[in-house]
Amino acid sequence: MKDGVKGMQPNKIMSEQQVLRACEELIRDVLPANWNFTASDVLKSKTRQYDSLLTLTSPEQRSVSYLVEVKRSPTAKSVVNAVAQLRLLLEGREGELPLLAANYLGRRSREVLKELDVSYVDATGNMRLTTSSPGLFVEVQGAQKDPWPDDQPLRTLRGRGAGRAVRALVDTIPPYGVRELSARTGVAAATLSRVIDLLERDAIVTRDRRSGVASVDWAGALRRWSQDYELRRSNTVTSYLEPRGLEALSQKLDDVPWRYAVTSSLAAQRFAPVAPARTAVLYVDDATLTAKKLGLHSADAGANVLLVEPFDEVVFERTVERNGLIVAAPSQVAVDLLTGPGREPAEGEALIDWMEKNEDAWRS
Repeated sequence: MKDGVKGMQPNKIMSEQQVLRACEELIRDVLPANWNFTASDVLKSKTRQYDSLLTLTSPEQRSVSYLVEVKRSPTAKSVVNAVAQLRLLLEGREGELPLLAANYLGRRSREVLKELDVSYVDATGNMRLTTSSPGLFVEVQGAQKDPWPDDQPLRTLRGRGAGRAVRALVDTIPPYGVRELSARTGVAAATLSRVIDLLERDAIVTRDRRSGVASVDWAGALRRWSQDYELRRSNTVTSYLEPRGLEALSQKLDDVPWRYAVTSSLAAQRFAPVAPARTAVLYVDDATLTAKKLGLHSADAGANVLLVEPFDEVVFERTVERNGLIVAAPSQVAVDLLTGPGREPAEGEALIDWMEKNEDAWRS
């Protein structure tokens, strides 16, 4: 059994969709040749809270389906919570079992999953698939060390943990303690502490006597984040063409059942219009499937749509509906613009001006 999958980049954080694709490929590789494997072709929505449905069929045409939850860098505690969520979703669904997929599962996480009798697979090749009907047992060992460690040096705001922490600090009005903010936003307290330390050194955050956060220069935090984060570098971006233009794309997005979030210029127009957008940038779970559903054409030259598989789920948090489009939170839109080409940084500053005048509209 090979470690991981072809194309896996050990030093680059994988999106959840990339993790799912890698894990599906690994399962295909280990199944006997006379078994059949299919994966659902449906995007996540408000009513569909799992990430995929994998069906394995034996030569005797007996099938089992796995309800899949994808987690990036899960801890043993988050594994337990994910399994509990999957089992709630499985109530009343016959012939289906839970399966946890991840970029990497540490030894303790794998032990917990075995104790809970839950199948798992990670992108490095660690795998355990079990079902009594049809009879199947597969156990394979992959990497024993995380190729994508999440601990980031305090001198940078790179990485999904830092991104989540900055969003929490910017979107939430102080004062608050670290543990309080962690409980409200779901960001690990240790990650918040490291980011607060960095921003305090840069005179962006001030603390109170009890080491809680007394104030945040949120505009300064966004500009500081933009030094280490870049939409096109920190995420997985694919270019497409909508032949009939952005208005046609907006009409197609009207009331779609799956989630997305518009960012950059097209989103900024909904808050602080500067000039007509020439390119639509959308955060999506699966760029290939989204392009298929929207009828977009793959294009390197002349593209007017960028589909972005995000660095973290936080891009889908605090979205708002503006003029028929689901738009990312202003804080996310602003940092994406600040790191963009051409006139986008100026649009980002214009959006920050709007945010300063309308804090009640976007901060909680």
